[in-house]
Amino acid sequence: MPRNTKPKMDPLTKLAVNALEDLKGQNITVLDVMKLTTVTDTMIICTGTSNRHVKSLAQNVAGDAKHAGYQPLGIEG
Repeated sequence: MPRNTKPKMDPLTKLAVNALEDLKGQNITVLDVMKLTTVTDTMIICTGTSNRHVKSLAQNVAGDAKHAGYQPLGIEG
């Protein structure tokens, strides 16, 4: 795969990545785990600068998902 090409992402993954980028999430990594587990298709890993920043990132993803019609099953931590 060429270096500057992003993998195709489903709409919910795009929404989550955009929500993380909006609040300056760092080291955003999208992992396709579809072949590894039946529990989930995609994992998104991101870092923040502090506990407060990480909580804000999670709240932003959940809020944007709700606004787009996706209902989060739960939020931990």
